[in-house]
Amino acid sequence: MKIFSLSYFVVTRKMDLNIQIIEEEKNLILWSDRVTSDEHTFHLNVIHDISFKPSSNRYKMLYLHTNRGVFSFIVKDNPEEMIRLIKSRIEGYQ
Repeated sequence: MKIFSLSYFVVTRKMDLNIQIIEEEKNLILWSDRVTSDEHTFHLNVIHDISFKPSSNRYKMLYLHTNRGVFSFIVKDNPEEMIRLIKSRIEGYQ
């Protein structure tokens, strides 16, 4: 069951005659037993923590700490609700 979704962005800079910044919007989804992005699936038992670093520009960095390393996601919206929901669910696995 889908619980919560947060948009994240893949930002690419393309240089031709001028610099173009291309944003591709994707979704990070919290399900009852896992978190999915367009590229990865993380079962809750492999997630150790989730954190974010605010920034003065329009982007924030969201970090998903797993047994396979730390995965970063560029977000614009406040990720606090996603963080709270994931932390409350991973407590049972630690």
